[in-house]
Amino acid sequence: MSSSDDEKNERLADTIGSVMAFVANETVLLSRMEEFFSPEPAKLWSDDQYPGMIQELDNAVDKMGGLGTPILVREDAPPPEVDTYPEAILHELISAFHRSRKSVCRAHMFMIGAKMQGEHPEWLENTSGKEISSNLLLASEKAFWEHAETAYIRLASYWDRVGQVLDFAFFRIRQFERDGFSAVMDKIRTNVVHMYPHFEASGSWKALRKYQSSEKEDGLKWLLRRRNITVHSLHLRPADSRIDEIDFKPMYNHLEEKLKSKLSPRTPVEEVELLHKHLHKAASLFREVLNVVEYSEYVLGRPIPRRDQ
Repeated sequence: MSSSDDEKNERLADTIGSVMAFVANETVLLSRMEEFFSPEPAKLWSDDQYPGMIQELDNAVDKMGGLGTPILVREDAPPPEVDTYPEAILHELISAFHRSRKSVCRAHMFMIGAKMQGEHPEWLENTSGKEISSNLLLASEKAFWEHAETAYIRLASYWDRVGQVLDFAFFRIRQFERDGFSAVMDKIRTNVVHMYPHFEASGSWKALRKYQSSEKEDGLKWLLRRRNITVHSLHLRPADSRIDEIDFKPMYNHLEEKLKSKLSPRTPVEEVELLHKHLHKAASLFREVLNVVEYSEYVLGRPIPRRDQ
């Protein structure tokens, strides 16, 4: 083996070691940074709420026809057939929230890192301030926007998982592929709500409808527009400030115009605040989703519950 091959193998080993350290350190750093994030990342439940939430989840599984609580089976009896789909879609919903939360935290961490790198490059280990090139800072800023875009997409996808749960709870739809959360909510409103005044007046249904129909920055319509544009048309990034510096008049640029008018990117700090708002909405409305699932009992011929916890 030539000396050049030996050097290449050494570089490969060093690089793999660095990659392993980066992958391991990211999880640790995300966990450590949560203590210092402002706002604090929302959770579906606190540690002291966990036992009660487990009971609520079991109740929701039971309302959807699954096995919400353990059953006793005689030793000589064949095992019963159990519908595991209700439990699976609730687990998928919770998993979607945690993936969204991790993406929001990752974007928040990269925002802080890029901001500090620009303001205090001398704090970066093993370098001096002058050694931090503009290209390296630009790469860090781009990484933030990439993580922010992923967080928006995941937050919107979380609500499609909510739609999946409600579509099964009310209509027993298992092949949930095309309809999103809004479509399912509209279908429930058209086919169910008006026949049950107590359901229509419930605080849980009203809270979900309010978020669904809101076009404000903390509403679902705003979130879906941003998700759809970033998925189908544009990547999330700051508006190009160089347009005003060039010596010629550019032709009308449809993508740049859509970026400014439809995507309307904010500063990194403001984008992180928006992400946390939607994460908080997802967490605060989680119990409302479970409450609405209780009203789906009419599908099974049971009476509508006379409460709205």
